[in-house]
Amino acid sequence: MFAARRLILLALVALAACGGNDPAGPSTGSLALAVSGLPTGTLAAVTVTGPGGYAHAAGGSETLSGLVPGAYTIAADPVSSNGQSYAPAQNVQSVTVEQSVTATTAQVRYDAAAGGSLTVTVSGLPGGAAASVSVSGPGGYQRDLTGTTTLATLEAGVYTVTAQTVSASGTQYDPSPAIQSVNVTNGASASAGVGYSQATSAGLNLRIDGLYLTQSVQTYLGAVPLVKNRDGFLRVFVTATESNLAAPAVRVRFAVSGVVIKDTVLGPNGLAVPLSPSEASLSTSWNMPVPGALIQPNLTVLAEVDPANAVTETNEADNFFPASGAPLPLDVRTVSTFAVRFVPVLQTVNGLQGGVTNSNKAGYLTAAMRVHPLASFDADLRAPLITSAPAVQADDATTWTQILNELRAARISDGNTRFYYGVIKPAYSSGIAGIGYVGYPVALGWDKPGADLVAAHEWGHNWGRDHAPCGQAGNPDMGYPYANGDIGVYGFDVASRTIKPPTYKDLMGYCNNEWISDYTYTGVMDYRSTQADVQGAFAQAMQPCLLVWGRIVNGEPVLEPAFQVVTRPSLPAEPGAYRLDGRAMDGSTLFDLRFTPERVGDDPSGGAQFAFAVPLQPDRAARLDAIRLAAPGHPVVSRRAASAAGASRVTATRLNGRRVGLRWDAATHPMVMVRDPVTGEVLSFARGGRTEIVTDRGALDLQLSTGVRSGSLHLSVPRR
Repeated sequence: MFAARRLILLALVALAACGGNDPAGPSTGSLALAVSGLPTGTLAAVTVTGPGGYAHAAGGSETLSGLVPGAYTIAADPVSSNGQSYAPAQNVQSVTVEQSVTATTAQVRYDAAAGGSLTVTVSGLPGGAAASVSVSGPGGYQRDLTGTTTLATLEAGVYTVTAQTVSASGTQYDPSPAIQSVNVTNGASASAGVGYSQATSAGLNLRIDGLYLTQSVQTYLGAVPLVKNRDGFLRVFVTATESNLAAPAVRVRFAVSGVVIKDTVLGPNGLAVPLSPSEASLSTSWNMPVPGALIQPNLTVLAEVDPANAVTETNEADNFFPASGAPLPLDVRTVSTFAVRFVPVLQTVNGLQGGVTNSNKAGYLTAAMRVHPLASFDADLRAPLITSAPAVQADDATTWTQILNELRAARISDGNTRFYYGVIKPAYSSGIAGIGYVGYPVALGWDKPGADLVAAHEWGHNWGRDHAPCGQAGNPDMGYPYANGDIGVYGFDVASRTIKPPTYKDLMGYCNNEWISDYTYTGVMDYRSTQADVQGAFAQAMQPCLLVWGRIVNGEPVLEPAFQVVTRPSLPAEPGAYRLDGRAMDGSTLFDLRFTPERVGDDPSGGAQFAFAVPLQPDRAARLDAIRLAAPGHPVVSRRAASAAGASRVTATRLNGRRVGLRWDAATHPMVMVRDPVTGEVLSFARGGRTEIVTDRGALDLQLSTGVRSGSLHLSVPRR
């Protein structure tokens, strides 16, 4: 996830290149973007990427200077203006910027797109009678229809078709459905039907068109499952056959397994009963907060308008919902407690530590508890993970992914089954804000304002969700059902009792005005129902294992030094095209894994990572001579022991306060795992022969890796 409010559009990064043979000549180049075809005042959606992680978002014509010579990619996304869509003539193009005073030119032309179409078919009215149908949609689109009509060149998005009762020759006709949503996509035809039927008699009649119980997001037909023990909000939509000043009550009865547990009467919110249902305002529905204690499996609801017959109607027999008078079953599901461990990340390069504590950790869960299908959480706080990686950068995910890999390795070495969420304090306030695996319970996020939304986004990745197509988010979910990353149906914030219209954006994209779609909500619920958040404590016994881990960076495989640890085994869930094996000096195979690395949802380079705890008894580990990583399309990467003999000398120096300096021979031991001697938690994966550890302990436990195996050392450290 990128930037405050998740904006992936990055600021210009000026990178200097080494000069050519002529020291007086230019060492960089420039690129002149010429954007055309858009109405005045309409911003383009163009992104330029290039060497060294360069990325720049352009809203129109401009010249980019100080560029490192090399190949640059120009990507353009469709935009809309005043209800009209504009598509780039070329979505992606490549140009080569040369070391010159003359700018390389690139043309980005937009053309008015055909958009999509929507055919609204009206039936059931006598000849010459005018229907009363309205269509609303993106960008404030509004069109009133009196009969069957095809609306062309529509901007992609969700459109609402609302129909009202009409009168013709003294006879009233009721529409069905009174309200419906239709998703219009570019280049495709969508349809909606409104069928009118003759009312039983003229005059005022009341009926309940629909109702639903929402906890975060809900369709008008109530198709989104509910979460047991989570607070909800009931909306009942009453309609009338003619204009009125009626103020009927609505009786609602909740029952569990046939036993009524709540029987209440709701008063009106407006001065009249509307002629058609509207989800856009709480004043057009009869409403009730529903405490989580009432929302249980086998829950049903039955509603009745005007139960005391205080309003004179032409038909008193159609006041129930469901119309049959039988209670409506609600789909209530039991979900597991979300167990998460927060991990402050301390960057030794600048001394910045992520701002998560026992007193504020619940604040990181605020957005997730409002939008995701969760009923409760269990959060704890771990000792900081100290990283010697370079400082995280606003526009380069490389260090973020390295720390993510270290956090995953720490979780496996800890033998812990909670979700791990690392918290970083960047030195910047706009740029990359978070990163997480797709389908694996480890993620990182910053501690800036909006940190809870970042966490909710990253946990969405951990629960198997890809990006919603909004804000140029990479690797978008091709099955996402709503254009422009819209949530598509009405969301509702139960805590603030605030409606979120369908044009709000799904939090799995990179746009503002975020909520959650029914698609993402049910996807997360389904994933959590099949993938337990916390395994049983004895699902895997603690035993000697070898930690083997690494990542794929810009397509290149990286194999990190291995460690012998006592932890719970963690092996590939299923075989894949990648291969890890361990060989003894005689060539025999000690372990052999086939796997697919986990994707990193917010890595623009398409990175992936892996970490496994392979059961390996000490006698077999002592025979290990080489570890090999085979990635499709790349030469095999291997590690051999850096030294055949024992551990190098490690020195510990108390620097000041809680800071302890460690030094060792990096040629013999390229990496050292530092662990707390009391809790056993991994404090750091230290590289390069020196690092700093923050501790009050009088000792540290070290695992010194030779590259393929490791030796243990209990090291005393000076007291303060």
